[in-house]
Amino acid sequence: MKRTLQLISIALFLIIQSFDITAQDTSNRVLNQVDSLFTSHYTNKIPGSAFAVIKNGEVLLQKTIGLANLEYQVPLSGNTVFNIASNSKQLTTLLVMILAEEGQLSLQDDIRTYLPELGDLPYKITIKQLTNHTHGLPNVDELAKFKGADQMTHEEVLHMLFNIRTFNFRPGDDYQYNNTGYVLLSRIIEIVGKKPFGEQLKEKIFTKLDMHDSQAVGDHTKVVYNRAYSYSQKGEEHVQNPVKISTMGASGVYSSLDDLIKWSQNFLDHNNVFQKYLAKMQVPTVLNSGRVIEYGMGIQFENYKGVDIVFHGGGTESYRSYIVHAPRHNLSLVFVSNAGGFSGYDIVYNALEILLKEFIDAPKQTPPSVDIAIHEGTYELNPGAYYTVLVKEGDLFIQIFGTKDEAMLPRIGTNSFEGPWPFSTITFNEDGFDLRLVDFNYYAKRVIPPIAKNSAFDLRQFTGIYKSREHNSLFEIVLIKNRLNVKLPNDETIELDFYSETVLFANNSYFGKIDFIFNTAGNIEGFKLSRQNLENLIFARQG
Repeated sequence: MKRTLQLISIALFLIIQSFDITAQDTSNRVLNQVDSLFTSHYTNKIPGSAFAVIKNGEVLLQKTIGLANLEYQVPLSGNTVFNIASNSKQLTTLLVMILAEEGQLSLQDDIRTYLPELGDLPYKITIKQLTNHTHGLPNVDELAKFKGADQMTHEEVLHMLFNIRTFNFRPGDDYQYNNTGYVLLSRIIEIVGKKPFGEQLKEKIFTKLDMHDSQAVGDHTKVVYNRAYSYSQKGEEHVQNPVKISTMGASGVYSSLDDLIKWSQNFLDHNNVFQKYLAKMQVPTVLNSGRVIEYGMGIQFENYKGVDIVFHGGGTESYRSYIVHAPRHNLSLVFVSNAGGFSGYDIVYNALEILLKEFIDAPKQTPPSVDIAIHEGTYELNPGAYYTVLVKEGDLFIQIFGTKDEAMLPRIGTNSFEGPWPFSTITFNEDGFDLRLVDFNYYAKRVIPPIAKNSAFDLRQFTGIYKSREHNSLFEIVLIKNRLNVKLPNDETIELDFYSETVLFANNSYFGKIDFIFNTAGNIEGFKLSRQNLENLIFARQG
């Protein structure tokens, strides 16, 4: 009997060992797939990226490929630092939460209390509304473009923002992702903490997590040691693509893969010193209307093909960063790059599907055919950005209004279609369509089509010089070959088309649209300029 028990014990031990070996083989096989996915996007002779997989706090895969500096052929490494762009926002929010815990500020404080330069704003904005993008202020990047600024330091950006006097919407009424709120947060942090923003990040966060490679940079001229330079491809060559608008709070943190691994290990550690703050940052935002937004304070969350994830992306010039957590699976993926493009998104989410294959929902079958002709029409994605949706030979197509270039929209659901841009989907409803582009959501409303380009109006009445008092910006509207053009501060000219008798727009351009303001005598006094993240900025006619 004893002999039999011994044999059974040995057999069970061998079976258990075989299970362990099989599990290990599977783990290695899966990691090899992820490794191959990552390395397929880059070579060691061009700008590249750094990538890591962390499971249960353990680094299962950490890899770098490509060059940090092309001129001197410096390879990327674990301690190479990248501008992580908008992933800086969760660090800024964490710093706000720490200061609130210390009693130095409250999330419900009116920002005008700390920023007297904005004392003339007509509505209260809370610190929390700066963190969740419901503040309603225009975006810093659009304002910089209209100033014609090629490069700006953080302090120059702040000075520009202190001139804001108008809102895109009343605070709390809508959600509009932009950078302005976080730039203002960095100044508030400096005021209440009585130290530079970068010093407080280092003291309260980086040092506690041993993130010794990380720092905040608000000046494009500053030397950053171990930095990966930002490059873009131009034909067969690469050119430097440095950061032009330097901001802290919204962006500006330079960090390494080694440090971001530490951040991610801490993020999913329920016993970490920051856990109570991180949990509060992941509470959904609720608008004044009661609508719920899957964005908390400096961080996003959603269900991706059956897997709940917490994530954020970042991009400025050719720097890219993605940090994605699957908390229920204790899994984190970290990606940073100096090569631009959408490769990071492709790598991170395909890796997620490989690693959590058994939890990923199977693709849904295409539903029975429906009349896609109901989606035909004209849509405004952003002010001045119009698209035509039409049916040709039984398929749905989209084109920029007024052009002949078109892209087919393959159907993936009853009213859902693959979009014309990388990693995009379009879902139609009665009033417009929702566009998911990478990890951003946009809404395009159905509108009446613009009128013909060749207008019978007296075009000379629209010409002249127009000035924004808020931002000291000048635009001139001129006639060129019987077409109205807007002349930008850098002397670039952009053709304008008529949307209606009083509204013009710049087709296929970042400029947006202008809505002319008439006095009681019927003469033009100025116009309101709108584009993505910028609504109704007033320009007065000069002379």
